[in-house]
Amino acid sequence: MKLTLKRFWDFVLFGNVYVALGAACLVQSSVIQLQLNNALNPYSFLVFFATLFVYNFQRVFYKPQQNTTLHSVRRIWIFNNSTLIKTLTLVGFIGVVTSFIYVDKHLIFYLSPLLILCLAYFIPVVNLRKHPFLKLFTLVSVWTMVTAVVPILLKNQSLTDLKNIFHICIRFCFMLAICIPFDIRDLKIDEADEISTLPHLLGENKTRRLAIFFMILYEALIVAAYCFHFLTFPVFVALILSAIINTVLVALSSSKRSEYFFVAGIDGTMILQGVLLYLAT
Repeated sequence: MKLTLKRFWDFVLFGNVYVALGAACLVQSSVIQLQLNNALNPYSFLVFFATLFVYNFQRVFYKPQQNTTLHSVRRIWIFNNSTLIKTLTLVGFIGVVTSFIYVDKHLIFYLSPLLILCLAYFIPVVNLRKHPFLKLFTLVSVWTMVTAVVPILLKNQSLTDLKNIFHICIRFCFMLAICIPFDIRDLKIDEADEISTLPHLLGENKTRRLAIFFMILYEALIVAAYCFHFLTFPVFVALILSAIINTVLVALSSSKRSEYFFVAGIDGTMILQGVLLYLAT
C-alpha cells in the first residue's frame, strides 16, 4: 500500500501534474484578488494543460549524466518513465487544443509569444536556461504573464490601473522568490551541464538571502495593497499567512534538501495560496 501511494505521489510530483495544478491555482488566485466577475474556469483548464505540456515536453530533451551520483530521485524517475513523460506531453497538448474551443480567441495573441519563450528556454538551439539572468527572468516573466497579466487582459481591464500594477508586481516578486531556490537545488547538476546560475555567481548563501529579500518585498507589497484598499481583509489575511509559510520554506532551502522539499514544498505554495484564498472568500 505504501509503495503504491509513493508511486502515485511521485507520478503527481515528477510528472508535473502538481505544478500544473499550482499554475491553475494561481490563475484562480488572481480572479479572487482582483475580484473578477468571471471565474475564468476555461482559461484555468487551459493553463493547467499548457503547463503539463511544456514542463513534460522539455524533459524529452533531458540527457542522463555520466556521473550517476548527480541523478536525484526526480531525475531517476524521469529517465525510468520516458514513455509516461511522452504520454503526459500528449495529454497536455490535447488538453490545450480542446481548451482553446472554450476560451477567448484573443488568447492566441497573448499566449503565442509566451509559448515561443517557453520553447526557447530549453530548445538546444537557443537554450535560454544556460544564461543565469535570462533563465530566471524568462521563467518568472512567463509565469507572471500567464497567471496575472492575461487574466487582467481577458477582463478588458487596464494594465496601467494602480490596483492591477500592484497585483502584477506582487505576483512577479512571489514567482521570483520561489524560483530562485530551484537554482540552489540544481546547483551541482547545472555545474555538470556547464550552466551558470545565480548560486554559481553569488554563492548559495547569498542566493538564498536574495530569495528571502524578494519574499519580504512580496509581503510588503501585500501590506501596501491592503492599505490602498486593493485587497479585502480576508484576502489579505490569506495572502499574508501563505507568505509567512513561503518565507520559512525559502529560508530553509538548500542544495542538500531532497527533491520532495522543493517540488512538494516550494511548488506547493502556489496551491496553498489558491486554497487559502478560496477558503477566505
